[in-house]
Amino acid sequence: MHQSYKTYCGKQVLIYRKPSIKKLVLSFSKKQKNFVVSAPYFVPFSSIVDFINNARDWFAKIELMQSQEPSFNPVEPGQCLSILGDKFAVVFIENCQEKVVFNGTTLEVHGIRSKFQKILLKHLKTLAFEKFSYYSRMYAQILSVKYARIAIKDTKTRFGSCSSLGQLNYCWRVVMAPEQVLAYLCAHEVSHLKEMNHSKAFWLNVEKLCPNYRSLQNWLKQNGKELLSVNI
Repeated sequence: MHQSYKTYCGKQVLIYRKPSIKKLVLSFSKKQKNFVVSAPYFVPFSSIVDFINNARDWFAKIELMQSQEPSFNPVEPGQCLSILGDKFAVVFIENCQEKVVFNGTTLEVHGIRSKFQKILLKHLKTLAFEKFSYYSRMYAQILSVKYARIAIKDTKTRFGSCSSLGQLNYCWRVVMAPEQVLAYLCAHEVSHLKEMNHSKAFWLNVEKLCPNYRSLQNWLKQNGKELLSVNI
């Protein structure tokens, strides 16, 4: 396999020559953060350049998608963090207790500095599980449905899902949204236990559980990128 580079509109394009490739293929490597062209050995370099130049719309589309992806910024002591819609100043207190304490408008993380992220994340996931369990259980009773289990995930592109086996999956980051938004997400996923689609019947169930679901759904659409950008 042979590789070379070509610059297009200020972007570096990595060109791979592969004997197994039969035609020119353009892709984007998230790992390398480069555009990639896979090309057969028999295709002249001039044809590869023409192929790249003719993919202007594709380049623009991928660049737009990349700009819309959330960037993940780690939470550090001294920053503010939203928990169930309320703002808290994050403070680190070094000791051997390893705990998180809400003290007015302050969120105290106790422990060893090297474990700061781990302690905070464990607390937020535990709180998320408690809240998601409470609303999921309540809504499941109202709709007379049952779920297999609840799983708290570290997803970075979606807030929740319901599997065909009845498992409810929730992103722990939603615990940083207002509690009503978290409750709406539970209503949404529990409703999938009855309707595994987004039909009119599905939305009627969501509305039954959460009458103001449209405004909460809009909140997620407007604030979702910022919510998913939090990294602990």
